[in-house]
Amino acid sequence: SLKELDVIDWRDFPFPAFLKPAYEGSSKGVRIASRVENLAGLKDSAAKLLETYLQPVLVEEFIDGEEVTVGLVGNDPVRIIGIMRVVPRQKTPYFVYSLEIKRDWENLVDYECPARLAPLIIDKIEKASLSIFRLLGCRDFARIDMRISKSGEPYFLEINPLPGLNP
Repeated sequence: SLKELDVIDWRDFPFPAFLKPAYEGSSKGVRIASRVENLAGLKDSAAKLLETYLQPVLVEEFIDGEEVTVGLVGNDPVRIIGIMRVVPRQKTPYFVYSLEIKRDWENLVDYECPARLAPLIIDKIEKASLSIFRLLGCRDFARIDMRISKSGEPYFLEINPLPGLNP
């Protein structure tokens, strides 16, 4: 609830923040406006999400950088079948892979697979992805979404243990 936001000490929270519904998939509730600059924006965005989706809202630090997705299959061993980078066609101060972008992907982004990233970054993504898959007890296949910070560190956003298999 919005009242819960008032009891949190936000002084050390690293804005900008990113908000999304806790229990949705397929980018429901993930919009360009999901990135907020300050506490006032956070409260406004949270209120809209709470009213629209009637569920908890995740508030996380916004990681500026590259958007990648990692496909994994198998169990023992699990293996990575590909790393794809989402490359915006227009330069903007920051990129949010939002529902608006996904609805008009043919005009707004390019999908780069395999991702053309430095070998050290690819290695970090692969190691993190395999660890996350195992740690969360996934089986058979999954897709992991990450952001790669400007300094080259992968940040885990979410795992989709039953991802869509669009072409």
